[in-house]
Amino acid sequence: MKKNIILLVCLIISGISFAQQFDTKPLLDSIRKKMNRVNDYSAEIQIKLNVSFIKIPVKTATIYFKKPNKVKMKTAGFAMLPKQSASFNAGDFLSNDFSSFFVKSELINGVPNDVIKVVPMSNDGEIILATMWIDRRKQLVNKIDATTKSNGNFLMEFRYPKIANVYDMPELLKFTLDITKTTLPVSITGDFDSDKKIKKSDEAKKQKATLSISYSNYKINTGIPDSFFIEEKKKK
Repeated sequence: MKKNIILLVCLIISGISFAQQFDTKPLLDSIRKKMNRVNDYSAEIQIKLNVSFIKIPVKTATIYFKKPNKVKMKTAGFAMLPKQSASFNAGDFLSNDFSSFFVKSELINGVPNDVIKVVPMSNDGEIILATMWIDRRKQLVNKIDATTKSNGNFLMEFRYPKIANVYDMPELLKFTLDITKTTLPVSITGDFDSDKKIKKSDEAKKQKATLSISYSNYKINTGIPDSFFIEEKKKK
């Protein structure tokens, strides 16, 4: 009996020690290296915006990205909302000095994920805290919940194709944040559903908005020049 108690105590101490000694940095460094292999990409996308005070059809576009945060879209009548949904790069975020610690393990679609909090050491960036859900076996980031200095919280959820691609690029990005009608770009409010009348006093109230972006036909590391992202001046 005494031996069993001693064994049980040792197992508990061992479990606590493992949780405390789990070094998150090697995992995050591996994620960073994998993500940073993508210098630029283009893809065909479908964009769906879901928010209570606006009605907008699904839009199609071509998106272009180049590290660290150059983004360009080719489509008619739509401006990307918000910028973080396309330009946020977890690899770039993890390239700066940070402190991190393991919180717990959590299932996402039946798959164990390490929940890790990441705190940037510098005050220069927009993000002050990020919680990441990572499939350690596949080294995939499945979810990021970030707190920013000026734009509140945003949540990013990723879905990957069943047949893995070399760069582990997602096939779906779901982006959730708080917005108001007054913060929407004009090109989006132009599609405002006139059947829904909103009081002026309600226009500044924050509501949850979900932006879903489906990706296909990736072209990766083709060497997109910086000049491609320079907007041409509109003719008068």
